[in-house]
Amino acid sequence: MTINPRMLILAREAQGLTQQDLAKATGLAQSTLSKAENGLRPLPEADVPQVAKVLKVTPDLLTWQEEVYGFGSASFFHRKQQSLSQRTLRKIQARVNLLRMRLVRLSDGIAVDTSLTIPRIDIEDVETAAEAARRVRAAWRLPMGPVPNLVNIVEAAGGTVVLRDFETHRINAISVWHPGSGPLFVLNSELSPERQRFVLAHEIGHMVMHEGEPPRDTAEKEADSFAEELLMPAAEISKDLGGIDVRKAAALKPYWRVPMQSLIIRAEHLGIISTARSRSLHAYMNKAGYLTSEPAPLQREEPQVYKEMLRIHVEEHDYLVRELAQVIGMTEDDLADEISPPSRRGLRLVRG
Repeated sequence: MTINPRMLILAREAQGLTQQDLAKATGLAQSTLSKAENGLRPLPEADVPQVAKVLKVTPDLLTWQEEVYGFGSASFFHRKQQSLSQRTLRKIQARVNLLRMRLVRLSDGIAVDTSLTIPRIDIEDVETAAEAARRVRAAWRLPMGPVPNLVNIVEAAGGTVVLRDFETHRINAISVWHPGSGPLFVLNSELSPERQRFVLAHEIGHMVMHEGEPPRDTAEKEADSFAEELLMPAAEISKDLGGIDVRKAAALKPYWRVPMQSLIIRAEHLGIISTARSRSLHAYMNKAGYLTSEPAPLQREEPQVYKEMLRIHVEEHDYLVRELAQVIGMTEDDLADEISPPSRRGLRLVRG
């Protein structure tokens, strides 16, 4: 068994462990792990099962040869609220990479029957990010007004949405589009249901306009502008935003299905209220605690594709949990926690 040094590092970082932590947990010398991770000397084969056990992966996963994507790559986008430690970022990055690799293995033998696609639009070919959003709405044949269940639409377009506890509120989402598979959107499960929709729309903007392109300083602003127009089209929402205040934002929230704060910011960006008025309303919401917990939360949009893939392997392809765990490099206990019955019939996955 030949261990891939990059997978050893990835599995260790996914657990938030340093080399010293792993050495202590396994009883190995740190120098042994260091040389293995640097490709200087293979990890002794007799020690591989113990290392894999501590890292909560299968020994076979440590031999995988997939590409590892980092936050600096053009195919990996993340929406970070504040600065995070490099250790925390590496942990989240590693977990998303492992999830992406597992999804590729799960999709083998399963064809996803999609009626839509997530288009790619060169930002240089459109005047604004808002125009890109209008083109996406047209491609998805969305009706006028609010976007219905956005998670359902993304998954019907070949994307996969997964909710994960990032163990920090400082990062909202990560999205990656790997060659040979559809786009993956990993959202922080701590997000409120309404905030989840806006963050997902922001990440869709990255996939549509920026995937595969060199990083650009304006990317985050463009993704925000895209999200605003996708969820709150200017031509349709402007009439609703006149005279907006906190009370009116609360009344509009259930219809437009976006955060109250987003409605106020949208009014500012459309020139309906002044920047000073927007800041005043922001201060009021902050004092009332609405920036962290808005009143009348929406019902959460639950992803289905990942769970449906697991279900098909177990119920239709007759995999035992231990067999499927081996295929995707997970422990049986972790996989058992992931498996649950499907809750939506609108998405149809068919045998490949």
